[in-house]
Formats: sequence, structure tokens, C-alpha cells
Amino acid sequence: MQTLVIILFILAIVSFAIQLQLLRKPWVLWSWLLVVGLFVFFMHNMAIEQSYKVFRATLSDSDTMMDFTVLQVIEALGGLLLSIYMIRDHYKEPVKKFFRYVVYAPGIIVFPALFYFESMLFLQVHGVDFKLLAIVVAILLMLIIYLVGFGFKALIPEFDLQLEMKFIVHLLQLTGGIILSVVMLRIPVNSAVQELSLLPMLVLLSFVFSGVIAGAAWYNFRIKRFNN
Repeated sequence: MQTLVIILFILAIVSFAIQLQLLRKPWVLWSWLLVVGLFVFFMHNMAIEQSYKVFRATLSDSDTMMDFTVLQVIEALGGLLLSIYMIRDHYKEPVKKFFRYVVYAPGIIVFPALFYFESMLFLQVHGVDFKLLAIVVAILLMLIIYLVGFGFKALIPEFDLQLEMKFIVHLLQLTGGIILSVVMLRIPVNSAVQELSLLPMLVLLSFVFSGVIAGAAWYNFRIKRFNN
């Protein structure tokens, strides 16, 4: 489960970086990067108190993990809707005004993700002033987020293809959230090893990936329709 959570954290950072690069006002991008830097710096006192034991206990807390899963699914669904809005707005289709403000909110999961990676780094580094390290980590994470978004935009200059990739990232987030919820609910449960049985897991994965493929195909159809 820890591996799945880490993957979701990485996807949250990638999604956050992509959304920032899609914003048309550069000052919003730099404002969010500043928020990231300040968050990482001011959370360093709490980050140094974390341990592997604390993280294992958090992963074992069903209430905390279920809240995280619900938030993950909601953010993924919101990202999918936002992708549809942005492509419609790009092609001058009528859209809800509400989404014009949501576009400036690139995500929430990114912040626990940043805290987790900051804590992991503090656990690996010793003999360094924590405040100085916090400043270095804050600048480093800001730079990573900017470079991920910049590289994404450089590799895919077409705006509609950028939105398609954003859509796919949110589909992966939704898939991960669904799988994590099943793991948390333990459906079905093998009483001996407390793991998901193979057949239902394969059925679930087949259903999820079929949904991903269908969603991507539908999204391509929408883009082609708008182009025509």
C-alpha cells in the first residue's frame, strides 16, 4: 500500500506542475511556487519529528487512509472536469463560469505529498542544520515542480494535447484512488494472509483499465469534434 500511496503522491506533483504551466497568467504560477516554498519551509519543524514508525502507523490507520482516498478520488474527478472545461473554453464553447476560478486551484494532494518527501529526506540526511536544509529542500522542490511543468510544455507544445495528457494523469489518479479504496476495505479478504484474492483483483483491474481506455477514447472524440 505504501508503494501505491507514493505513486499517487508523484502523480499529484506531476498534475500540479502541469496545471501551473497551463495557466495563462505567469504571476499565478510564481505565486503557487512561492506557496510551495513557504509550505515546505514552515513544515520542517514537523517534518523532523516524523519517523518510519509514524508513517507505518498512518498507513495502518483506516480512518486517515479512507479520508485520503476520498480526497484523492474527489481531486481526480475535479481534474477530469477541469480538463473538459479547459478544452471547451479553448475552442470557445459555452462553459460554466464557476470553472474559471477553479482553474487557479491546481490541487490539494500535492501538499501531503511534499510533506512526505520532505520528511523522507530529513530521515536520510544527518549532521546538517535543519533550517538550512529546509531552505534548500524548499528551493529544490520549487525547482522540480517548475522543471516538470516546463519540460512537459516543451515536449508537448500543442495546447489540446497538453490537456489530453492532463486528462490521462487524472485518470491514473482516479484508478489509484479506486484501487486504494479496495485495499482499505479489504474486499474480498483472505483471512489467512489478509490480502485481496487474485481473481477479484484481476476483474477490478480489468474494469478500471477498460474505463481508462474508454475515457481516453471519449476525450479524443470530444477534441476531434471541437476541432471540426
